[in-house]
Amino acid sequence: MRGGYEAIVIGGGHNGLAAGAYLARDGLRTVVLEARHKVGGAAVTDAPWQEAPEFNVTTYSYVMSLMPRRVIDELRLEHHGYKVYPMGPSFYAFPDGRSLTMTGVDVKEDYEALARFSRKDAEAYGEWRKWLGELAAILEPLLLTTPPKVGSRHPLDLLDQLKLAWRMRGLDVPRVGELTRLMTMSAWDLLDDWFESPQIKGALAVDGIIGTWAGPATPGTAYVLMHHEIGDAGLGLSSWGYPRGGMGAISDALRSSAEEFGAEVRTNAPVERILQKNGRVTGVVLEGGEELEADLVVAATHP
Repeated sequence: MRGGYEAIVIGGGHNGLAAGAYLARDGLRTVVLEARHKVGGAAVTDAPWQEAPEFNVTTYSYVMSLMPRRVIDELRLEHHGYKVYPMGPSFYAFPDGRSLTMTGVDVKEDYEALARFSRKDAEAYGEWRKWLGELAAILEPLLLTTPPKVGSRHPLDLLDQLKLAWRMRGLDVPRVGELTRLMTMSAWDLLDDWFESPQIKGALAVDGIIGTWAGPATPGTAYVLMHHEIGDAGLGLSSWGYPRGGMGAISDALRSSAEEFGAEVRTNAPVERILQKNGRVTGVVLEGGEELEADLVVAATHP
């Protein structure tokens, strides 16, 4: 049995590395255990062609977002090589031979591109972007907020409830209704409320199905669309980008940050099982029999 740890993180993907970095930053003796020969999980850069080893490409996760500026600053990721370039125009090709290109930055050019399919939709697009931005500004702070213990009478829990209520004080009844609908409706139904062109709706629905096993008509995908609007690659809300060095550079920066804060990162260290005694975790066992002790075990793996 090997001791000396206060926290063990199973999985060296970007989530596990971020967890390990934060735990070490808070002073816990932390080890991150990764089964593969390299960290990163799906956020990796590889040279997949034996005949051309000089070419490195992103092989799984392909674009960067949902990295709040707060995380970048607290983990000093830019010091460790984190740099993201804004994502360029989006291109959509349709079966009838037409296509749509959206710059995301040139309002006039985007209006003209949309108007080729529907002038009414081109007129609505500005209000659509404004509406999304307003909701994103409301929801984004909640991503880093611990849900309050509703019903608790403990003074600290009551204080947390009051803080959340104060943050949400600007929500009127219609806006609460909009947020409630977002959680259950499909991306297609939401877009139907705003647009008439099936091509435009199809293009905008993409953000509602990224990272899901769902189609645009699946209930709940409206929130997925909104969730991607909250995305922040360090460039502001609704920013997406490509990291210098590929997606693996994100994982490399997180690993470097974790190690700077004192965490140990081990590769080729697959966990066989989690140890527990009297209903509490006591550590893990690696394949091969090595046991590691810790009172805190974080599983950053697929269930």
